[in-house]
Amino acid sequence: MKKSEFLAAFEDILQTEGEIEENQKLEDLDEWDSLSKMATMAYFQQTFGIELTLNYLKDIKTPSDLIKLAGDKIND
Repeated sequence: MKKSEFLAAFEDILQTEGEIEENQKLEDLDEWDSLSKMATMAYFQQTFGIELTLNYLKDIKTPSDLIKLAGDKIND
């Protein structure tokens, strides 16, 4: 998956009308709430086979952190 594809999917998860930047601070987004975190967890499980926890998501600050988490499953 390309980064641009992931960011587009992440915009859908957040249900935001604005474009999400790779280094944007998630805490600044009203849409980054408990529901979107749960949706992110489900997306990572279904798409990448990676199980996340809410506790782990506390350390996620930017979409770039999520991209790094996916490792080689997301590329340029």
